[in-house]
Amino acid sequence: MIYLLPGMGADQSMFAGPWHSLNNYRLIDWPPFAGETSIHAIAKRIVTEQRVQRNDTLVGISLGGIVACEMAKIAAVGNLVLVGGAKEKEEISGFLSLIHPLVDLAPLTFIQRLSGKIPSDVAQMFSRGQADFIRAMCRAIFEWEGLGSLPVKLLRIHGRKDRVIPLPEDVQHVLDGGHLIAMTHSQRCVDIIKASK
Repeated sequence: MIYLLPGMGADQSMFAGPWHSLNNYRLIDWPPFAGETSIHAIAKRIVTEQRVQRNDTLVGISLGGIVACEMAKIAAVGNLVLVGGAKEKEEISGFLSLIHPLVDLAPLTFIQRLSGKIPSDVAQMFSRGQADFIRAMCRAIFEWEGLGSLPVKLLRIHGRKDRVIPLPEDVQHVLDGGHLIAMTHSQRCVDIIKASK
């Protein structure tokens, strides 16, 4: 089974069009927030609820990639694909690292209401996100221990213009896009994943 995890403030609608040509896949939405305060806690919950197993493949976008890394540690899966994702918190933009403590001051619910009035897929997804979950994960990311030296087959696809997670050194496939290459370059991402099997 291939599990597809979306980014923060996103849902399974992030995986449109070409993503549906993958064989034996499951789209994951973030579960209803139950007070998780760590990446490990949300990863463990998804592994348990989705029954992720050793031979499965995890594909994570942004936050989904971070959670997929932690799920790989819990379930010992063989394949991990990060699309615009980080394998350690140090890969995340230094600016975001500096301002993340301010997340509790941001009028997130108000911003989400405004986003709902913008006719774009990204804005609509964000408007539907769970504000408490977003706040908790903004904090949890910068306390996360990272993937470490886990013996997993790691495939990284990344945008050259990504400002959220600037291009890491060990990326195998660099696309000419930003942080949302899973949406803007979906066909290329899917082609790379299929060719890696």
